[in-house]
Amino acid sequence: MKSLQKRRRGPGLDLVDAPVPAPGAHEALVRVTAAGICGTDLHIYRWDKWSAGRIKPPVIVGHEFAGVVERVGSGVTHVAEGMRVSGEGHITCGHCLFCRTGRGHICREVEIIGVDRNGCFAEYMVMPADNLWPLPETIDDLHAAIFDPLGNAMHAVTAADVSGKSVMVTGAGAIGLFAVAIAKASGAAEVYVSEPDAYKRSIAGRLGADAVFDPTTCDVEDEVRERTGGLGLEVVLEMSGSAAGLRGAFGIVQNGGDVVLLGIPSGDVAVAWAQDIIFKGITIHAVNGRKMYDTWYRCQRFLMTNPSAVDPVITHVMDIADYEEGFGALVGGEAAKVVLKVGA
Repeated sequence: MKSLQKRRRGPGLDLVDAPVPAPGAHEALVRVTAAGICGTDLHIYRWDKWSAGRIKPPVIVGHEFAGVVERVGSGVTHVAEGMRVSGEGHITCGHCLFCRTGRGHICREVEIIGVDRNGCFAEYMVMPADNLWPLPETIDDLHAAIFDPLGNAMHAVTAADVSGKSVMVTGAGAIGLFAVAIAKASGAAEVYVSEPDAYKRSIAGRLGADAVFDPTTCDVEDEVRERTGGLGLEVVLEMSGSAAGLRGAFGIVQNGGDVVLLGIPSGDVAVAWAQDIIFKGITIHAVNGRKMYDTWYRCQRFLMTNPSAVDPVITHVMDIADYEEGFGALVGGEAAKVVLKVGA
């Protein structure tokens, strides 16, 4: 089968042949039809400090997918051959305190497909059957392939009640853009976006953002004060992971407001804990992955009731053979979400 692998330490990926894997007793073999390129895949492609410390080549990368169940193991009863599926890419232990109390997304023994074990940038992949998500016919493969990042955005937006409130999304990468669409559909009174990239700002506008700011050319805090009568925003969704974004999120949230942190900073970030956090009495929500599987139900309902809401975010669809073009578009800031066609 064709597979896109990190075969050696260093930048780049290789499209090479690999054996078709066989499913174990509680696993399923999935024929992958579509797979999304994630920011994590971009880190691996570039081979940054995080990748060098985490990835152990050779490994098939990719963790956002849609496909069809080709074969199931002897112990699988709830997933059948021919079923269209997406899947949760975090493989948890299933027996720790967190897993057994509905908090598997923070399991301390989690493995991630495409990172710690072979992933979905291949014609076939093996997954634990319990991690597969059967798809309704009304959700097509392109949308099903982005359940993972859409789930991150859903987890972030629903961590704080946004209905009827003023909301800011700082950082309009794919997940930040998904968050704009979800916040609008969730009844936010106003949704603002802070993003330095003009292309991504334009997509945010198409998703219905009420105002979009370039933090490199305007004082976002001044803009927020003017639009909120000096109060600040009720909910800030920090998706950038940048030091400026993190500090800015605490500066623009109003007293008693909520800051949701999903963006991952590259290092330690100093913030004004007393002035911007403690004395303001704000609530901080740290978001890791998706809630298994509450977030998946929410995403499915969202896509079924808002079938075209996130279409502007899927900017490129191409064959897996053209993966270099897809990664290049992301590196060059010419794409938001790239989906690779893998098989028929």
